[in-house]
Amino acid sequence: MFIPGQNQLFSGSGEIPKSIMLLVGTSGSGKTVYSMQFLRDGISVGDRCLYVNCSQAFTQESFNSYFTRSTTAKGPPAFVSLFAMPKPGVIQIRSLSDLLDRITSLIPMDQAEELSTRLVLDSLTDLVARFSNDAVQKFVAELYDLLKVKNIVALFTITGSPSTPTIETLGSLVDGIIQLKMNDTSDGVERSARLLSLKTAHVNPKWVRFSIKQDGSLQFVRDNSLSPSELVCKLCNGPIIGNVANAGSGSPFHPHCLDTYQKLGDIYGSHILYALQPGVVNANFFFIDIVGLSNPLLSVEKQIGKIEDLNALIGSCDAYSKVPKDNKIVLPTGDGMAIGFLINPELPLQLSIQLHRKLQAFNAKTTSDKSIGVRIGISSGPVFVVSDVNNNQNVWGPGIILARRIMDLGDDGHILLADNIAEALVNLKEEYRKVIRPVGSGYKIKHGQLLTLYSAFSQDFGNPAIPTRISELG
Repeated sequence: MFIPGQNQLFSGSGEIPKSIMLLVGTSGSGKTVYSMQFLRDGISVGDRCLYVNCSQAFTQESFNSYFTRSTTAKGPPAFVSLFAMPKPGVIQIRSLSDLLDRITSLIPMDQAEELSTRLVLDSLTDLVARFSNDAVQKFVAELYDLLKVKNIVALFTITGSPSTPTIETLGSLVDGIIQLKMNDTSDGVERSARLLSLKTAHVNPKWVRFSIKQDGSLQFVRDNSLSPSELVCKLCNGPIIGNVANAGSGSPFHPHCLDTYQKLGDIYGSHILYALQPGVVNANFFFIDIVGLSNPLLSVEKQIGKIEDLNALIGSCDAYSKVPKDNKIVLPTGDGMAIGFLINPELPLQLSIQLHRKLQAFNAKTTSDKSIGVRIGISSGPVFVVSDVNNNQNVWGPGIILARRIMDLGDDGHILLADNIAEALVNLKEEYRKVIRPVGSGYKIKHGQLLTLYSAFSQDFGNPAIPTRISELG
């Protein structure tokens, strides 16, 4: 059996041929655990196994804990990491070319017909965050060719939806796509998988539930796979098992999704149901506005001039201009804008720092009435993609709402961060530890939400002062 759960996922005759598959799913859907099961299955039949780790958060110790050594295996799974300390005689990985060379060095040159090799690359998401889309696509194509020549089966993982342009392109470079998803139910977390496509065979994609046992192995539901006739929630696109809630239109929802839908309706109107794009996008948000733009002493002409100047300055920042359009969402807000970056959590802060430096140079050369002061809020989280009454793309959800509320707490020059993204960044790089400082915790904002706040500043960006509103809240 090639892939975990093959008997439940594949409705065609025979077995799935040896293939190189893209494993797609949202965060928490089980991609890494599914990959480990793929390797475990290989060990049990004596396959050579290789795991390519692209994440700083996953160590070789964590990897080894997944496995019980098999007496039939030729040896423990090989582990390659982008972040491992170099050893004498071992290629130091600084680029995708180095990574490809390292993988090549671990693949047996005399691959025998009776011996198989399995490879997991976890995950392409991390590579896309560090390298350009073109570079990652070239790497995937070259790795695919290498593995095909050696008759190696593989899983490449990536976070997101199969319908996003980046994943669509990467999916076209491999043999097929397996999709995972996770739903929160009244009984806990529910995970499902489906074989979405396979170039060598016709497939009828169907969701099959699976659970993760205490030892980390997967257990698929044998006789109770999700029927195509089951109701699908209009908002999250997930199967509805149990209680069904209905809007006035009669469309089915999970009860908790109906509440979200009704809030969307309050904002965008009753037409919102027909504008929803199924599923959720996770984004890292940069929310900015111009301080004092609504001052009645400022003419409309000068207000427009400031907005245009700010837009031009943002557009000139590398953290904005070098990010492909399909990896960001840009929403004008009248006196500023919100930008959601879909992959790299560093980009909102990098854009803030670059913009502050450009603003300093701009303000030094202009008159006081044309100078621009800004405040910035940064957060990350899920949002729904919707269309407004004019059929323009818009988003709504916790990610962008929190970024706006964070920004509203700031004064001129502040770069304020929510705890979720601030803590991720300080754990990512030493340079962020030096500039991201805690402001405090337990601040109550709208709807009683408690907030832990951070501020980013240094000599040439940010504002080291405690925000005025925080002093009032404290």
